[in-house]
Amino acid sequence: MLSYLAAALPPEVVADARLLAVQCALRATGSGQLMLPVGLLRGMRMAQQQGPWQALEKAGWLVRLPRPHPPTDICRIAAQLLDATVLTQAPGRAGRTQAAHAALRLTSHPALRELSASEQLVGLTLATHSCPNTIKGVIEAERIGRVCAVPPDGLAATLDRLVTAQAARSWSYDLGSEDITWSLGHVLADWSNHPLPHHDVPSG
Repeated sequence: MLSYLAAALPPEVVADARLLAVQCALRATGSGQLMLPVGLLRGMRMAQQQGPWQALEKAGWLVRLPRPHPPTDICRIAAQLLDATVLTQAPGRAGRTQAAHAALRLTSHPALRELSASEQLVGLTLATHSCPNTIKGVIEAERIGRVCAVPPDGLAATLDRLVTAQAARSWSYDLGSEDITWSLGHVLADWSNHPLPHHDVPSG
């Protein structure tokens, strides 16, 4: 899904809007509609932010829907995805909902919660692109920059901050291949090995 969003969203769509797009894409129904509880947005620190929604609307990726009349007791924000391609991305809806919970759980971890949206998105990308059953991974520097909307001159500082937060243990850049290689810190390693604990029950 991160790779899909890297291709579907314009480069100028920044990290907080991309984190919102991850949740929207993974939680949408088969018809592309979604209702995000304000509590979820509050956990993402986006309950009062219009910028991420406006960026996705400007990109033509979704449109917010009017609030119901009369208003319901549950405060939610409804939207319609405008890109039908997102609904064809694997896995199916149940798997996508589980992935949405897992992504939110990772970016809400105390070690990442105080970091910027850009740093959280890079952390999520490292965790999801690590080799199965290991704490290591490799990805092209250009690709991670595109997925996370991080400019080349800002990627090193972002990775350094993840090391400081113990989300990554180490990273390096290969001048020949132009690849970023990393080793996950305990925060992301634990999540990567157990992204969906048994107590995570998907909600619709």
